[in-house]
Amino acid sequence: MNYLKKTIYFFLFLLIFPIFSNTSYSLEIPKGYPECFKEDINWKTNWCPIAAKLGHRLFIVDFTSDLQLDQKAFIKGSAFGRSLIEETKPYHKVSFVRIDHKSAAEQKPFFFSCRMKTGIGDFKETLEGQNSICEGNNVIPIHSNFKIELALTSDDYSLIEDQTTGTLNYDKTIDLLAQNHCKAFKKECNDQEMEELKKQLYKHWDSRKFFPSKFTPPSGSYIYETLIEVLRNIEFDFSNKYPERELIIASDLVQISKKFSLSHTNGYCEPKILASQKKKYCGDLEGLLKNPVTKIYLDQTKPNKKQLENFKVKVLFLNHSYSCETNPKAAESMQKLWVEIFDYMGISNVEWVWQLDPNTKPSC
Repeated sequence: MNYLKKTIYFFLFLLIFPIFSNTSYSLEIPKGYPECFKEDINWKTNWCPIAAKLGHRLFIVDFTSDLQLDQKAFIKGSAFGRSLIEETKPYHKVSFVRIDHKSAAEQKPFFFSCRMKTGIGDFKETLEGQNSICEGNNVIPIHSNFKIELALTSDDYSLIEDQTTGTLNYDKTIDLLAQNHCKAFKKECNDQEMEELKKQLYKHWDSRKFFPSKFTPPSGSYIYETLIEVLRNIEFDFSNKYPERELIIASDLVQISKKFSLSHTNGYCEPKILASQKKKYCGDLEGLLKNPVTKIYLDQTKPNKKQLENFKVKVLFLNHSYSCETNPKAAESMQKLWVEIFDYMGISNVEWVWQLDPNTKPSC
């Protein structure tokens, strides 16, 4: 009888053991992941881990064309707001970079903060959760501060709501920050003090808005140069020290610089009338590299293998329908050419997201 019991217990053990030993049933904490935010992250400045680099998502937005309302909506809906929170892991860094009238070397990163965890759930079950041993209930307010700063920088207020007024906008958010400032110092601010405080807040956040308030016509469109700059300039903190890196580019990809131009008016993508009476826009990479200046430039500046470790790209391809210079055929040829250019640079992990047709015609 004892032998029978031992046999039954043995087989029960074999059935139950895999359940407890299987890693899918337990939380795997990444190496260096902050367990206690007050000890392990820079929670008063940028919410980034002190002793680890977990991941980095860097957003490059092309402002060399005067973006239309639905282009801005496409960018914000695809890259910012709720999608940024949902697609960025806790404590992974987030940076914004412009392409505008300045050269790539003049650009500086915007925001450059880490995505603070939400504080929802138990830390033993989810990386978003609060560690009751050393964090208490303090994570959720800090995540709220992160969302407010993100909303003010990207001018996207879909992330923040007030219990009484609903979704906030710029003015309501500034007013809320002023009220919270007074509460933090346990004082009743009179009307004059509130107006002065709001004035200072407007000045501060006006200077930190990522989307420019007005369009400044550029002398070029340094898309390639900006991509290379963020990969090799230490100031952008986008090196292969991060085990996960994603570059999100929102652009029509009309690259224009002296040595590498895909302009539709006087560059490689200028329309050419073929013998068949059809228009040809951008050709293939082989044709582009027949220009010795462009080939030497790309060969001298393209990234090395080390710079491309742990690296992927997502392109939010802006609709060409607004320009009198381009059309859907031109956009299609531009995209095909860039697939080859990325491959030539050594970048193979590329995802494409095309903007939908806005159903408008350019006013030429």
